[in-house]
Amino acid sequence: LQEALMKPAKEAPLVIVKGMAGTAKTFYSLAVGLEKIVNHPSGEYRRILICRPNAQFDEDIGFLPGDEQEKISPLMRPVIDNLEQLIDSNEEERYKDETELKGKIEEIFARGIIQTEALNFIRGRSFVKTYLIIDEAQNMTPNQVKGIITRAGAGTKIILLGDPGQIDKPFLDERTNGLSYASEKMKGSPLCWQVTMSAEECERSALAMDAIQRL
Repeated sequence: LQEALMKPAKEAPLVIVKGMAGTAKTFYSLAVGLEKIVNHPSGEYRRILICRPNAQFDEDIGFLPGDEQEKISPLMRPVIDNLEQLIDSNEEERYKDETELKGKIEEIFARGIIQTEALNFIRGRSFVKTYLIIDEAQNMTPNQVKGIITRAGAGTKIILLGDPGQIDKPFLDERTNGLSYASEKMKGSPLCWQVTMSAEECERSALAMDAIQRL
């Protein structure tokens, strides 16, 4: 997984990562993006752009109160959870000063290093030199995933993350969802790297690991 994510966009512009919850798909994707942009900036990417489709209101987001960021902020809570771990890897000290931790995360967004957008706001646009993470991609339709991949501009790397067995959107199933569709259609492409995480790679807790195997 790390090799696929670290490869430059010209060699691996599309990475598809499938795996159950807790296998650190989002964590590793964010870690590599921050490594490329913050820790060892080379100008390879301008920003990290994250989209996390939501089955409940993707199509109706315009009717919700607030601006775009206020509307999608609940969707991005899992991203914030991962950033908290990346910014402070010391589990014993991480949450002793919640204000300081929150400030560090807000600075990343304020500097434009990481940006978030709703799915229906990014379709039809072209992205240049962008590290684009689509989380929960199994809740996309084939047309949605095609619309994003075919809009990839020069120097953009797209990472599709998800679990085909965990569909939350009506009319999609394990085979017809956008993640599985892209995985099948891009098989054999030298520009697409595909990784499947096993249940044994669950990073959350002993309980999470046990539940994945039993439930």
